[in-house]
Amino acid sequence: MATPTASKPGAGQAVATPPVSTPFSASNHPSHPAFSPHGPRSVVPSPQQVKKSPANSNTMYGYPGGGGHPTNSSFGIGYDSPSAAMALGVPGLELGLEGLPGGIGTPGGGVSLGVLGGARADEDERRRRLGQVMDILKVSKGRLSGEGVERLGLRLGFECMWDSTPPGAPRLLIIAGKALALDITFDRNVVQKVALSFPESPEIVTRHSNKAEDILLRDVQFQAHESPLTKKLDRFAANLETLATLDKLSVIPGLNCHEAIAGIYESVERLHLWEVQRLKETQEMAEKDDAYVIKTAMCTKSGKPIMHTRDRLGMSLDYWQEKRKLSSKKEEKTWSLLVDCAALPGLDFPPIRVSEHWISADIQKANATVEDILLEPDNGPVLDWLDPENTMLPSADPPKPDAMDGVEGATDQKFPEVMFVAKFDPPLVVPYMLATQIYDSTSAPIDHYVTTTFDELMFPRKPEDEVHSDGRRITRESKVTVYSKDGEKSTVVHRSDLWIDKIDYGRTLTELPFSHPRQLVQMLPALRQYAFLSTLLSKSFGSNSLPPSKPLQKTETHSKRAQFADFMSGISTNVKTMDVSLTTQPHLRLRTNFPFKKVTVEVTFEINLNGVVEVVYESLLKEAGDQGKGMTKEDLARMLEVAEDLGVWLEFVKRRLG
Repeated sequence: MATPTASKPGAGQAVATPPVSTPFSASNHPSHPAFSPHGPRSVVPSPQQVKKSPANSNTMYGYPGGGGHPTNSSFGIGYDSPSAAMALGVPGLELGLEGLPGGIGTPGGGVSLGVLGGARADEDERRRRLGQVMDILKVSKGRLSGEGVERLGLRLGFECMWDSTPPGAPRLLIIAGKALALDITFDRNVVQKVALSFPESPEIVTRHSNKAEDILLRDVQFQAHESPLTKKLDRFAANLETLATLDKLSVIPGLNCHEAIAGIYESVERLHLWEVQRLKETQEMAEKDDAYVIKTAMCTKSGKPIMHTRDRLGMSLDYWQEKRKLSSKKEEKTWSLLVDCAALPGLDFPPIRVSEHWISADIQKANATVEDILLEPDNGPVLDWLDPENTMLPSADPPKPDAMDGVEGATDQKFPEVMFVAKFDPPLVVPYMLATQIYDSTSAPIDHYVTTTFDELMFPRKPEDEVHSDGRRITRESKVTVYSKDGEKSTVVHRSDLWIDKIDYGRTLTELPFSHPRQLVQMLPALRQYAFLSTLLSKSFGSNSLPPSKPLQKTETHSKRAQFADFMSGISTNVKTMDVSLTTQPHLRLRTNFPFKKVTVEVTFEINLNGVVEVVYESLLKEAGDQGKGMTKEDLARMLEVAEDLGVWLEFVKRRLG
């Protein structure tokens, strides 16, 4: 290629092929006209030159015979097509094809390629927009129809096929995976039946199939206000994705993730039933109904495992519920840990094990040592947890017998690349120190570089929030329902201040890997502390409250601290129903100050494990005088546990002691 070749007739000189890097580097030829859309156009090729191959020595790398000087050559001449020149990444290239019949873009029928760089930019822009459209389509799960469900199944990795049926008869869509089969019967896009089966799974999995079928059928049935134009597949897609995740991670035979989760359910269910029976034998629960006892076990013991419930497939371990002290037929907000599986990120975390024997049949350890008793919370019974054997899979690349001869531990098996995952529903905000302890308890890594304060996670800052040098102040109004002695219902507006005196960092718990259900059970008492706290604060300062509407007429005395804050803010006519100070370290406490009989009194609550409330200081009962006789600090704490609302508790105090 570097051999000099004769130039065109008339040139009178030979030219050597330039270095390979020449056409790709502007620095080598700063004055080269090819890098400018205004380069010379005096050198125009003939149609014969245009048809020449770019591999010809006269035109190699875009240089025609012309002395090789930049000013005497036209970069790109001699390529078979404009796309060939563009493949070398030469933006702004101009190639005139004058004299060709049917040419466009230049006088006389030529075509100008000065906009080829712009064409490439347009192509990139179209590709970017197409990617945005695809992202939007991924979010939208589509609308209910046979073809829509089929597309959804294919997108999740299932095999989908239609069973042959006579024209006009109901159609059967079969969605098949490694360890499951889902049959959906359509009659003109109306779902008549859903059948879910697990051919390779044991009875502990198949016994829950009917509940899963009912949920999936409700997901694809038309409600009274829905039509084929409005019925979306979002709920059905979420549940089908749960099945798809477990199915993709399964290795049949050897590892069935549906069976692994069902095994955890069996063990924790035995524990739950044992705890319910023990509670029924206590004097406190002797006269309570079964529903109340079960709720008590859920909120104070090892939680309540549920499979396929609340329109959601999968296992959940319920551990807290609003209004747990009250008997109500209404479905209250529930806090749960959703048990799922995920791909193992590395070999430094214990892999999944398939077993239904995570705890012994006797539940309680017979020969418990003193150390075992001290490790149990509240000196409760010592549970007899077991460690099942490892689940092993055949290795894809078994070791060669001659290479592993005499090596101890040589095996043709491997650990599954799957782990258990607990998902917090809803996500729970806890102090950073507690989050670190929870992560350490499951040997999971935590990102120490994420630093956000606890109060900002609980109450994200808004532009109208006041900034104080000595802490944060949140003022909100909330509506509190009260009942008179005659049972008449009315609504009272409370305006309260939340003070954050001490900065504490926090973390929102969303997902946590684990290897044994014992790890989940042991963290429940601490989780209940902050589930109860979130309920208390959300009623007065969260989404259930509103910003202050306008200054109210001063009718009551409030704390000196609030008076000073109002004075510094230029407000002197606000009624402060209650001042609440929150601290999380070293103890989780709420200190309340509120007007009572023309003075300001204080009651400080401490929220302990399992959401148990204790009054550690109060000046209320002394001010109540004779009306406070017979009431103790324990009664004040118990009332807050029942009400789960600072405003309702305050109204009770005023009516009972005021």
